[in-house]
Amino acid sequence: GRNAIVVYFSLLNTTMYDMNSIGSGAHERTPISARAAAASLQQPRSHFKQTPSNTRRQQQQDNASIQNASQNSTHSDDELGRLVSPPKKNRCTLPVASFSLVVVAVALIVTWQVFPTEEIVVKFLPKFEAPASPYMGEEAPGTATSDSDQNNGDGGIDIDIPLENEVPISDATSVPSFMKCPIDSDELCCNGSPQNCELKVNETMFATLHNAMSTEEGDFTFGFNHYKTLEKAMVAGYRGINLDVCNCNGKLQFCHNVCDYGERVPQEVFSNVVNFLKEYPSEVIILIFQATTEKGPIVWNDLYDEMKQVEDFEDMLYVHQGEGKEWPLMGDLVKSNKRIVTFYFNGGTCTDDICPEPFLPFFKYTAETEYQSANLDELRNIQYSCQLTRGPGGFKGDFFAVNNFVTPPDPEASA
Repeated sequence: GRNAIVVYFSLLNTTMYDMNSIGSGAHERTPISARAAAASLQQPRSHFKQTPSNTRRQQQQDNASIQNASQNSTHSDDELGRLVSPPKKNRCTLPVASFSLVVVAVALIVTWQVFPTEEIVVKFLPKFEAPASPYMGEEAPGTATSDSDQNNGDGGIDIDIPLENEVPISDATSVPSFMKCPIDSDELCCNGSPQNCELKVNETMFATLHNAMSTEEGDFTFGFNHYKTLEKAMVAGYRGINLDVCNCNGKLQFCHNVCDYGERVPQEVFSNVVNFLKEYPSEVIILIFQATTEKGPIVWNDLYDEMKQVEDFEDMLYVHQGEGKEWPLMGDLVKSNKRIVTFYFNGGTCTDDICPEPFLPFFKYTAETEYQSANLDELRNIQYSCQLTRGPGGFKGDFFAVNNFVTPPDPEASA
């Protein structure tokens, strides 16, 4: 019956409307409270069985009964609400909530480990090819644009980068003004000054690029460390190059922990290093390779094979005589044209435990300071930033690496 509909909705809301008034043709709606609805429940079941002939009379009696029951009721609205709809038991207890959190955490871990999330993301990301020429900045306005001008035939790029205040020393070679090598003299010069030639390699300071491959110009997507390419950094005076080595689907790349978000091709980088050294015959370069093994194993012999594919690169590699042996003078490296010194760290393996002769374990020869400084204040705190964290203790290493960058890379934190 229609009264049953009134009671049902009255239980859901404290105020509803008497549907009888609508069904009887009236245009007014009479509000019914929860108390009145409860009183109507006390009527016998026969109360709901009406014939069409006495419907109006019975409706008037129903309204009077509901009003009378509402006035005579000694229960409050809250009590009647509890009688009609008893409160539901709270099932969100601490054990239930804890169990739910554990289940969600386990599901996320399983998804992270099993579901190929990265492969799906990479599939829809643009691929970043190695730049055709890294020399595209404002300091290189005279860069050639034709393929024949850019490529020297061995996969590298000819270096002809005019800088402000350059001092030309020949038709083919020029040096930045901070380099003090004599122009019209046969005097030996090493890393910008004749005085450096009398220093041993481990007595010379090498300005070094951390994560040198990770640059904005090189199309590294997230968290790049530098704006300009490592080739431009060498021209600007940096002589230490740190590179992260990744195994990307079985192919060695220089990447920053993650493949496909920016990478440099090893043979291209090695070709450009050789071209730089030919352009600047007085300079010595240190290469520091860091193994990134999350995507696959790093075998240093494989990287050495990449070097051997680049013309003249292997011939320029310096081979040290062993741990504890004296390092040569910078002048000796320049005269012998053994101007590339190589180190490796952070794991990696060698074929049959025999590493390539030029490859030296970095932290057997080098003591290093703290590398996880979040801002300039931590860098200025010498008790924190100058403590030795890796390598031989007590300044017993042949080299001393002073880290001077913020982690993670942040232009605002380092400004």
